[in-house]
Amino acid sequence: MPGQVFGSLEAANVHEGIGGPSVHRRPTNGRSPFYPGTVKPPEANYSRVLVLPKLKSEHVGWISEELPGLQTAIYEVDNPSADYLVPKNKGHEAMVYLTYIIDHYDQLPDTVIFIHSHRSAWHNNFLLDLDTPTAIKRLRDDRVARLGYMNLRCHLDPGCPNWIHLDRAEVDFDQHLKPEEQHFSFELFQAMFPGHRPPPVLSAPCCAQFAVSEERIRDNPKSLYEHLRRWLLDTLLEDKDSGRIFEYMWQYIFTRNAEYCPAMNSCYCDGYGVCFGNAKKLEDWLKKLRIRELADEELNGAQKDKKDKTVIDEISDRIWKLNQELNSEKADAYRRGEDEKNRAIERERIP
Repeated sequence: MPGQVFGSLEAANVHEGIGGPSVHRRPTNGRSPFYPGTVKPPEANYSRVLVLPKLKSEHVGWISEELPGLQTAIYEVDNPSADYLVPKNKGHEAMVYLTYIIDHYDQLPDTVIFIHSHRSAWHNNFLLDLDTPTAIKRLRDDRVARLGYMNLRCHLDPGCPNWIHLDRAEVDFDQHLKPEEQHFSFELFQAMFPGHRPPPVLSAPCCAQFAVSEERIRDNPKSLYEHLRRWLLDTLLEDKDSGRIFEYMWQYIFTRNAEYCPAMNSCYCDGYGVCFGNAKKLEDWLKKLRIRELADEELNGAQKDKKDKTVIDEISDRIWKLNQELNSEKADAYRRGEDEKNRAIERERIP
């Protein structure tokens, strides 16, 4: 469910410049509201673009191999002769994302997908085999249009809930799990969003890969993106730190929700057509997966300790049965997700 909305009507929708003038159709609590966007009729096509940063040394051939025909905007940030250029290679993916929006603000496709250059990563979705092409192929544009903004990661941890505290005493910062928290402050937030009331907490699933509708991008004036890019160019923070700050600001930029932690089952089902039926059934599947993982560890230990063959066979048989159940239930979820009625059942309610 969307988190709390902060701000004032005057700051967001009346002032010229960074915060205005308002382009919102229906102001809610003085901020850009989280309300349904315009969804096309069933089976209608949505135009798309894939936006990503890369280094010259990074291979992205998987895009043309797995996603032929998909429009791309690939920013080779360490190549001054690249087709797509940034003012400065700074802030990791944030500079690329903002630059694309600024340069294409008046000519956007229906869905803009912002991703990293790697094909597979730990922070991709497990039920999509951690595979970026699979996620992009299965991504449902109608959900992006409806919500306006969709984090591509369905799993909430790390990042949700109750993650980055702007109101926390410095002595209580979590330097192990959240080293970036020390760089967040009310002053930083106000510098990035002049006139906006700073929230006490920022929360969103990691890791700065998301899809945004054309409509939602334009819910913000172009001047806001220009201001944020100028902040990024001027900040004295290290590259990794300024990029991480944006990682927990995107949900605010595109929803005006400081905390935005959608239900995992809604994300998987409505977003990718992987429908277990409800949140509990998905949680049950994940618990069974964890049992299988523990059994894998048990088997490795037994083999390392050269346990009796009967012990190893018993563990192996247990793993085989768990895998059969997991694969069958996953296949059922994929089939269930092909039906719009099933996707609608797990779709979260939005105002």
